[in-house]
Amino acid sequence: MRVFVTALTTFMVGAIVVTGPALGLYFAVRSPSTSERAAAKTAAMPHTNGAMRMAGSTMTASTSLATQKLSIQHVQRGCHVWSDGKTTGAMMRLHLRPGQRLSITDADVDAHQMTELGGPMHMKMGGPMMMSHAMTLTFMKKGVYRLGTKTVEMPGGGMDVKTIGPDNHLRLVVTVA
Repeated sequence: MRVFVTALTTFMVGAIVVTGPALGLYFAVRSPSTSERAAAKTAAMPHTNGAMRMAGSTMTASTSLATQKLSIQHVQRGCHVWSDGKTTGAMMRLHLRPGQRLSITDADVDAHQMTELGGPMHMKMGGPMMMSHAMTLTFMKKGVYRLGTKTVEMPGGGMDVKTIGPDNHLRLVVTVA
């Protein structure tokens, strides 16, 4: 039974890791960008003057910051790691601009509670994330944010998945400049 649960979990996590970025790329290519939508809207309003067009382009520039994406993935050695699609590890460092967002998806069998260990402003972390759930954090102030996760026991128990060695303590350092 454990072998079946492990195989099923590995398949589900692999499917999420493979299809998530593919769907994101598909929709990114298919949907017009914010600046293209703004340009189409401005072109449709010939009565706007130059000052209004300039204000519109300034607003578009501030909202077009790309959202950085991370996931918490299950691994056999250490139980879970961060992944940005290119690298994985128990410790991850990111560089963002003020106002930029970070989307974190829990692709692990365990529920995780994000915690703020330090930073220039208090961030609302919400409740624990269960498998396939996500949260988005917006970093408005410049500075160094130190974040981590705690594994949370959920009522009803979870899947008993065999791992090797002690569980990793996930840490995330986000530098906003």
